Amino acid sequence: MVNLIAALKRPSVMILLMWIDEVFMDAKSRCALDQHAKSYQVLITTDIQQVLQCADDIEVVLGDFPRQELSSLPNLRWFQQFGTGVEWLQDYPELVHKPFLLTNCSDGHFDVVADHLMALLLGVLRGIPTAVRNQQQANWQQTSLTECDSLFQIRGKTVLIIGLGSVGIAIAARLKAFGAHVIGIRRDPTKASDNVDEVYPLGELNEVAKIANIVVSCLPRTTQTYHLFNDHFFACMKKPAFFFNIGRGNAVNEDDLANALSTGVLYGAGIDVCTQEPLGRDSPLWALDNLLITPHIGGTYDQVIETWRDVALDNLQLYTTEQPLRNQVTKASGY
Repeated sequence: MVNLIAALKRPSVMILLMWIDEVFMDAKSRCALDQHAKSYQVLITTDIQQVLQCADDIEVVLGDFPRQELSSLPNLRWFQQFGTGVEWLQDYPELVHKPFLLTNCSDGHFDVVADHLMALLLGVLRGIPTAVRNQQQANWQQTSLTECDSLFQIRGKTVLIIGLGSVGIAIAARLKAFGAHVIGIRRDPTKASDNVDEVYPLGELNEVAKIANIVVSCLPRTTQTYHLFNDHFFACMKKPAFFFNIGRGNAVNEDDLANALSTGVLYGAGIDVCTQEPLGRDSPLWALDNLLITPHIGGTYDQVIETWRDVALDNLQLYTTEQPLRNQVTKASGY
């Protein structure tokens, strides 16, 4: 390793860059990386200056590499990013047509995102934010059995999941266990979806909303998803109506969401994402007692880096043995 940079500068060397803090590379993962890398020279670093010294020879990048630096790698053939969202392509449109494969970790942490959605949903339906506020004031405010229209159960509710990828399917499985009637919207409504009773195309969004008490958005950020959820959509929903967003913030008109919550069109909502993050201090969303906000932590948990690392190493084995990769992204579509 002493003369690594000198060796990497040789034109004949093909470099595999593992962009990760070495603390996350234990002996087992290092062994797997070396084994799967085949003929590639491996470079493990998060030092961009070190990377730029050998940028012409880098063919493969694994990890949370700075997206703005991808254009500095003229011979890049494959980028395995950590995380799921690829909306960064909208900020660097020149990369859409660059001839490199893009994969993400969409099948590596869908369970925790689904768990987080259920936490939001149960928190809102069961009045947990109110209970937390009362607890902070040592206030035992019990709901009367004859005046309990502020608390709801999932059983018997119709839940519409918009976006039936790995996260949406995981959410559907959890909702079915709670006794919900689950319907969904996806680009190809003919594709089978486990635990989803009915599937509709996106063009029927507002009509389908009329039969849904609870709507869950799992949509990515694309030009087609911009402000799908607005005053008209919220007014269409079956009452009592609840809305949750675990996808991306651009799908929601936040002024319309605030209006629907403050006027009672929506009884409650929970969001893990916003149009601009962090959410501005002057946003009207902060003041709404019937809105539960979490700061884009749906996919965050104690072993998330290790999970993404293992997805990358598994894909590396597939890549160097010329097999189809997991989680391939169509860059032009943004997912």
